[in-house]
Parts: sequence; C-alpha cells; structure tokens
Amino acid sequence: MSLHKYIERVQFIDKLIRKKATGNITVLARKLNLSKSGAEKFIHEMKEVGFPIMYCKKQKTYLYEHEGKMVDKLFFEEMNDAEMKNINGGKSFNSPQLFSKRNYSRFLESSFVK
Repeated sequence: MSLHKYIERVQFIDKLIRKKATGNITVLARKLNLSKSGAEKFIHEMKEVGFPIMYCKKQKTYLYEHEGKMVDKLFFEEMNDAEMKNINGGKSFNSPQLFSKRNYSRFLESSFVK
C-alpha cells in the first residue's frame, strides 16, 4: 500500500471515530473495504503509534479514550531563531490590562517572612 493511501485510510478512520460511526470491526472492515483481520491490524497499528483507540461495547463503536487531534502533516519546517523572536503571544507584562486594577499592596513580601 502506498504511503498516501495509508495516510488517507488513517484520516478516514479518525473521522469515523470522531463521529462515533465506525460500528463494530465487521462494519468498519466493510467501510474500509478490508477483511476483518485487515481492519483489526489497521486499528492495532494506529494504537501502536499512539492513537488512544478503545472499543465501546455499549455504543458498539470505536472511540478515543481522551481528546486529541491528529496532525495534518507529517513534515513541519522548523523556525530559525530570528523567526522565533518575532512570535508574539499573550499579553505583554508591561501591559496595563494584564493585571487587575485592585490594590494588592497589603500583600507585601515582608508580611510572609517570619
């Protein structure tokens, strides 16, 4: 199987799991156009690489044990130091809106030291 087809299949399974629409392994195999053992192998391989997949007998579908997100790309370019310095996030510590306008002067450091 080509890498492209493999990734598409993983993305399709991820989409089905998020929609809680995989069904049991037989239904999933049919949706993937695979044998039952092929679908089982695919789920097993996804678990091996870190997908927190579990089967819910009550809902009769595969689910993620906890929230997360599949990355869209397998290759990311790293930022150099100059690009990293240009990233701005959150509020500046010099910003007047960062802290409340309440007076906290009664909480002096000296009052906590014995």
